[in-house]
Amino acid sequence: MIAQARSWLERARRVVALTGAGISTDSGIPDFRGPQGVWTKNPVAEKMSDIHHYLADPEVRKASWQNRLASPAWSAQPNAGHLALVHLEKRNTLAEASAPNPQSRWGSDVISRIEAVAKTPDALAKMREAALTACNGLISGFGIDAEKISKITVAGNSVMEHILLGISPEPMGRIPFKTAFKEARVLKAGEAGFNAPENASLYVFPLIGGFVGGDSVATALFLNLDEKKGVTLAIDIGTNSEIMLSTQEGLFTTSAASGPAFEGGNISFGMTATEGAIEDIAITGDEVKIISIGNAPPVGICGSGIVSAMAELLKSEVMDKTGRIKSKGEITTNLSCRIKEGSSGNSFILFKGAKTEITISQDDVRAFQMAKAAIRAGMEVLFERAGITPDKVEKVFVAGAFGSHIKKASLETVGLFDREWNKKTEVSGDAALEGAKMALISDESARKAEKIATEAKYAPLSGSRLFEKRFMENMNFS
Repeated sequence: MIAQARSWLERARRVVALTGAGISTDSGIPDFRGPQGVWTKNPVAEKMSDIHHYLADPEVRKASWQNRLASPAWSAQPNAGHLALVHLEKRNTLAEASAPNPQSRWGSDVISRIEAVAKTPDALAKMREAALTACNGLISGFGIDAEKISKITVAGNSVMEHILLGISPEPMGRIPFKTAFKEARVLKAGEAGFNAPENASLYVFPLIGGFVGGDSVATALFLNLDEKKGVTLAIDIGTNSEIMLSTQEGLFTTSAASGPAFEGGNISFGMTATEGAIEDIAITGDEVKIISIGNAPPVGICGSGIVSAMAELLKSEVMDKTGRIKSKGEITTNLSCRIKEGSSGNSFILFKGAKTEITISQDDVRAFQMAKAAIRAGMEVLFERAGITPDKVEKVFVAGAFGSHIKKASLETVGLFDREWNKKTEVSGDAALEGAKMALISDESARKAEKIATEAKYAPLSGSRLFEKRFMENMNFS
């Protein structure tokens, strides 16, 4: 029971403590019904707590005030229970901040960054410096005294953790795609490049293998994926999509190189999820309704908007199951007016302003199909490895920033998720960050993370005939 309560506290975003009078008995303040309770020793005293007796009898009011004046509470000191609650409050999240990945200048995906390290002698040092500068900038932005920092935890993808530690990720760019290390690293934060006092420690999450890194371990830690309760699927959709399947037989993991389409990359008007990005679309009849982040004038489309657009184009029959955007003459509604025909494929106009036109092109659809097929194929490889079928999945978690904005129904429409998963799907937010916080405040959680990384079963997709087969089967929208 205590272990379960600790687990709940570690994962909770908000906690309210409700205590009885008994919490203060160790401070010498009697409770009411205990062996030395006020009402036990003096049954008449219970009247002082009854509003009707208090208002009707002046003697009760007099006794009540006399008891308050004589109460030991005036001289009592906090006991261990009180101090524990104060300690919990101090361990609360005081501030959060984020920043774009500064390593994107060396490429939009991890493979591009590995290639940059391999080709350019000083690329590794520059990437590491960029990452540390960004981290230290976030820390200084909190407005706290850096000298008070006692511990820092880091949970990132395999390549990011290598770069942050100044270790070349080059071996991950060639078969058999092995990491230079897997185990957790505990270092002095200052010596590692962080603005922190000499005695501050740095805990770097362990890696599972290949491109399933510390952020996946942190996610598994937060979601309790190691507890082997039922069948749970967790996925962090991005340029490199990490997939984890928890079953009675253990935790199965893999990573699908899905490309940047889900993050707005390789899309004509793609962008990150910032102000002005189209994040949701609804097509009803001839009307196209768009929602942009911050309700700002649309300037592009982010990952969740792309998924939504694909789903709506399918449902409105502007696009067929093969992903082909139809020509004007094939569309019987006024949506045909939004079609721009071209020799290399058609485009669909999502938004047209005085100076801005945002479209989904045929090439955008193909890029999305490849990303979607890679992720779904990765899932199916894990199902096969674990010896289960998709209908056995009892819970689905969508982690990461992408999942916070996506509509579950859209994932089903584009063929990424099964229809039966709709009611089973839960958006878990930045689960990796929550797992990193758990290891920050609890050495036991850090040890649990290391156990997860050691025991997880990693399934590489490179060279897998099953993956290639499933990839081709999932290219269409079905």
